Amino acid sequence: MHNPDEPMRNDERRDPLRELQAKVDSALDDVKPKIRRALEELEARVDEALQEIRPRAQAAMREVQPRVDQFVADVQPRLDSVLERLQQRIEELRRELDARAARTARVEPAGELPPAADAGPEDVGTAV
Repeated sequence: MHNPDEPMRNDERRDPLRELQAKVDSALDDVKPKIRRALEELEARVDEALQEIRPRAQAAMREVQPRVDQFVADVQPRLDSVLERLQQRIEELRRELDARAARTARVEPAGELPPAADAGPEDVGTAV
């Protein structure tokens, strides 16, 4: 750094940005250990709280599990019935669409021109 009693040379000009960055770096270096300790303390507190809560949460899950199982047992036959009806309806619709497709494939609607591949060279320009 520059001694204030000596005159400054051009290459030793004061750079405020560099000085500010040095101060910021120094402040961060001072604070990092404190932040690290605070985070470690917080992690320890969270771990303690989890250890305290875990048995209560597991007990609550064990308590409600029979009711959940009963609900699933009650609802499952209904769901199976709805699924079966949906599958039957889908199959009916599939058969209906297949029948429609078969009918429309056999009969050409009135006013429809034959495909271009069927027209021979003698038919060019005579199609209406």
